[in-house]
Amino acid sequence: MSGGRWSGRRHRALRRVWFFQPRTQAQAHYSNAAGREQTWTPWFACFLAPAVRAVGLEPRLIDARVDEQWRMSVAALGEGDVLAASVMTGAAITDALEASEMARARGAHVVWGGPHVTLFPAETLAQSPAHAVIPGFGYAGLLLYLGRMTGTAPPSAGSDPIILTEADAPVLAGPDVLRRAHPGRTRAGLIVAPDTTPDLDVVTDWTRYVNPDVAIAGRTVNYVTSEGCLRRCTFCSEPQTSGHSWYQREIDRSVATIGDMLGRADATGLKLHDPNFFHDQTRSDAFADRFADLVGLPWAASLHPADLQAMPDDRLRRLADAGLCRVLIGLETPVPDLVRLAGKRYDPAGIPLMARRLAGAEVRGMFTFIVGWPGADPSHYRQTIDAAFAIREVWPEHQCKIHFLEPWPGTPIFTLLRRQGGITYPQTLREWARIDYYQAQYAELHDAAYTDVIRQANAELSPYVDA
Repeated sequence: MSGGRWSGRRHRALRRVWFFQPRTQAQAHYSNAAGREQTWTPWFACFLAPAVRAVGLEPRLIDARVDEQWRMSVAALGEGDVLAASVMTGAAITDALEASEMARARGAHVVWGGPHVTLFPAETLAQSPAHAVIPGFGYAGLLLYLGRMTGTAPPSAGSDPIILTEADAPVLAGPDVLRRAHPGRTRAGLIVAPDTTPDLDVVTDWTRYVNPDVAIAGRTVNYVTSEGCLRRCTFCSEPQTSGHSWYQREIDRSVATIGDMLGRADATGLKLHDPNFFHDQTRSDAFADRFADLVGLPWAASLHPADLQAMPDDRLRRLADAGLCRVLIGLETPVPDLVRLAGKRYDPAGIPLMARRLAGAEVRGMFTFIVGWPGADPSHYRQTIDAAFAIREVWPEHQCKIHFLEPWPGTPIFTLLRRQGGITYPQTLREWARIDYYQAQYAELHDAAYTDVIRQANAELSPYVDA
């Protein structure tokens, strides 16, 4: 919990913290060019490992995605161990539950963090085997939690991150948790990350996290220079899970770490997984220049359509010259009224020009769309499909993908639908584990006549290879 009161028992005999990465089980949607599920580095473990070392413990990693013997590793844990699981909504919950139940039965301490925990802190604590949950960005919370467990935590500064333990009352959950789970943010919503330098030694075999990517490079690895988002898209949970904050890591240290990582993995390309990389032009330009000077390999990142529309051609060309070869662009819809409903704040009439400008700079685009908007005319399905194929006609190197709307709790779209009623949401962890926005699971939102049509279009637009 927050503040100076601490109700958990101290485990002074702790020796190790095992970061647990569940399987995402998404091969059907996220295959790489070799036909296998994309497997990216579990960066939460690398970025949180320095907090573990700071309190005198040893960080280790169990990644169920790359280790078929992960159950044996979990079964070997005992009272001197902490299992720290990062949990996103969806299939990953299943492995997190199994591993946590095994670890706790053997006397290990269990703590959960990640996006699902941030959205549902009290519910997760009540329904999972975790002794504690830490919503929000994890570094400060884990450092404080482990410090309290080992007796090394300093006195409360009055702005501690949120930690919920089994002894805490549910009254501490809800919106207050999300407001208080991101200490250190400025009035503008920026947070200078304390976890700028990750511990790359936590990963013992970097070849497991190399993906062949036809749009970037044959040996592509990933990195995260920032988290969260300051935009206000109505359908997206990112602003909610980040507390409407933007968590920035230093550019120079990021590039230095990337160079080290690329060498360890013998990689030839980089994919940045920042939710909104180009939000700050000065920062993204600094990265491009520094990366080109020190590394000089092709790279990819996310780009908001409004930022592309505002970007002069000469700047786009400079970024391409600096190695930018692919961008992920969430268009969401070509229908103006639905763009406003989505909160995207860009002109959809400019979609063809965006595709042409990127093609002219030889920067491939992965353009994503959403269908199933509340109150939308059924014609928006066909308009979306047509817009996606028109992009491919501009340049076959572009890819597109159409998702089904899955309104996440806490988003404005969810609030709108809750007022209208009629949608039943999962209530348990195992129900949330079945969530998959490729399956149009909310029949109340999706026209059944179009679900197979959309899936067929996706198979032609992009099988989500390298997306």
